Amino acid sequence: MSSPQPLFRIGKGFRFEATRRLDDGRYDGHSFTAEAVLSSAVLSPEGFVADFGDLAPLKRYIDGTLDHQILNDCVEDVSTEGIAEHLLEWARGHLASNVVSVLEEVRVRTGRPQPLPSAAFAAFEASHQLRGLRDGHPCGRLHGHSYVLSVPVCTIPRVGDVPVLLRNHLRSAVHGRVLNEVIPGLNPTSENLARHFSLWMTDRAMGGASWSRAGVRVSETETSWAEYLGGAA
Repeated sequence: MSSPQPLFRIGKGFRFEATRRLDDGRYDGHSFTAEAVLSSAVLSPEGFVADFGDLAPLKRYIDGTLDHQILNDCVEDVSTEGIAEHLLEWARGHLASNVVSVLEEVRVRTGRPQPLPSAAFAAFEASHQLRGLRDGHPCGRLHGHSYVLSVPVCTIPRVGDVPVLLRNHLRSAVHGRVLNEVIPGLNPTSENLARHFSLWMTDRAMGGASWSRAGVRVSETETSWAEYLGGAA
């Protein structure tokens, strides 16, 4: 059986506060999060599915059109599915072509973000500097993140093994370090880090051949993530 084709997926969330007018005249207020999801089998030379900065027009549209509004005045279908479809169509018509070509979907959910199950993630603090970016790009400067690395709970053979293995490795090898120095040759985008840690765990026989297909997600911020699924190095 051939190996699965690698897939990189990224997500960026944009929060807005709004209300919806219901059929009975009541108002249904929520904190909403719209999450753009993009995917590709290959990365750009810099190591991106797409630059998160290229989604800034979508954020500006959400802030200017939906935030602190009665959504019925802005969107024809105010269900979460309808809002998601509205934003997807807007993004397809207004974002750069290189972003639209990898745009998979826009998801919308209500409520505050839920914390990850404690057994499914490991956190670390580190610095990095990305190479090959345009002049003036903020990620071209040395800077840091509070990273979270997570995996789907349902794919873990023994849930307790994941935080132990990850936290020990991250604490000893990358926590408080410059990622460019401790992972030589890697341009440490979130996408490249997701692949690196996925293959690192696969090499240690965590779940066997199915492990890399389970997906490893790396999050630099509370609103962004990247994951790697399947394939070999």
